[in-house]
Amino acid sequence: MPSAVQTIANMILPNVFKLKGSATVLSAMERRDASIFEHVWAQTGIAHKPTLVAKERDPWRIGIMTLPAPTEMGDAYLCAFVTKKTDAGLARYFLLEYDYVLATKTTRTQVTERDGQRTIKHGEGPVMTADDSANATGFFDAIMTIVEPKPRK
Repeated sequence: MPSAVQTIANMILPNVFKLKGSATVLSAMERRDASIFEHVWAQTGIAHKPTLVAKERDPWRIGIMTLPAPTEMGDAYLCAFVTKKTDAGLARYFLLEYDYVLATKTTRTQVTERDGQRTIKHGEGPVMTADDSANATGFFDAIMTIVEPKPRK
């Protein structure tokens, strides 16, 4: 059974992104206006005041939001709403999830992408720190390697 945070991260927030539209969500995040997400926390009974970070690298606009601290494997630290300036209809949604590696008995992060009902695992993510800004930058860099992969030589 998924945790409340997993349900929020994997079902509710992608639906908010789809229903409100990428331009509306990213504009609110660029203004650091978390009110667009208040109903999520109110309706789920989770007390959380997210930190919002907006980043841009032509032609991409990315809004990154902190989620409640993970307590179970598969819970997410961060989520990211991604769109292209030249194609507002393009909307991608990424998570930076907490993962536990049984073989080494260590924790790590994993970048995943939600595509409808499907979850795509993109591999290991950046190490989490106590600094939300540094975490957002690391996550942003990981996402950019996915949306703009470097050509092979």
